[in-house]
Amino acid sequence: MSNRDSFQRQTGPLRQAAGTAPLRQGSRPLLGAEALRTQTDDTLGKARLSIETLEPRMELLLRACRAANLPVPGVGNVTYKHPLSPKGEQIVGYMTVMLTSKPELSQEVQIAVFRFYEAVRLSGAVVAALEVNQVQQEVLEELKLQVFYLCRFHEVFKGDRVLAQLFPAPQTGVAAKPPMSAVERLKYKKAREEVLRKAELLKASLAPRMATLLQTLELIENGNALEIRGMLTGSTRTARLLALGIGTSTELVQRLQEARSLYDQLGKQLEEAKAGGEVDPLKETLYPLSRLAISCRSHPMMRDLFPQSDEGLFPDAPAGEGRAGTAPLPGS
Repeated sequence: MSNRDSFQRQTGPLRQAAGTAPLRQGSRPLLGAEALRTQTDDTLGKARLSIETLEPRMELLLRACRAANLPVPGVGNVTYKHPLSPKGEQIVGYMTVMLTSKPELSQEVQIAVFRFYEAVRLSGAVVAALEVNQVQQEVLEELKLQVFYLCRFHEVFKGDRVLAQLFPAPQTGVAAKPPMSAVERLKYKKAREEVLRKAELLKASLAPRMATLLQTLELIENGNALEIRGMLTGSTRTARLLALGIGTSTELVQRLQEARSLYDQLGKQLEEAKAGGEVDPLKETLYPLSRLAISCRSHPMMRDLFPQSDEGLFPDAPAGEGRAGTAPLPGS
């Protein structure tokens, strides 16, 4: 018998109190105020970056969970901030089948969705505490842990071909792209200008329709649809009639809420692109927003707001001016 085994066998429980105090939270934080503030700013920066990057993909997983009747404990009612693109619909359909046929994968997805929205919740809690200078180190540590989990989703989902593409491993040591030739630069400049032109045209075309849509949603969200006639007299008659007509359709209201988010997103992305930013995010937003006239036509009253002549990318555009149908944008 080794000395280690002998020691373990001869060691028994203590026969008397050891005189040690139980662990308890200290009266002051482990970190000083300055160090805690520095660590808070750093953690919040990483959390925001992870949340902004992952949010569209996590919404796809949450949609799939709901379609598969798979509950996600700890995640309440979530309003989707990103509309569902045709490719997203395919991913949700694939994931719905996978979640109902692979229990292990479904559990991993449930945990991942919970961890993401827990990171969102904790991030909001830390921001709120920071505003009143009452950040608790324990909450900050919980947020750091959730951010760590978010950064490892590529490891969790690398076994599934679709999820591995949705959550790719971070690239390290990637060689820089070779500089573009004069011809390539000219093509890139023209494609960029075309995307900006189409975005400006679409935004201006939808502006009056979106004004009515925003008033309609405000009426629905701020009061009972059956009592809306007497509310907000500043709203247009069209908005009040739409609120009364579609207020009971949860699916259509959610679709309009997504359109509102998408329209706001278009404005922000357009300003960033005009200031020299990338146009790729803008191209991703243009397609679903340009289909708003088609996707919202399931209700008779919405057909009045988006008439049949609004087919194609650019409603109200003159003949031959920007009516591109469903043709892909330059560079896509």
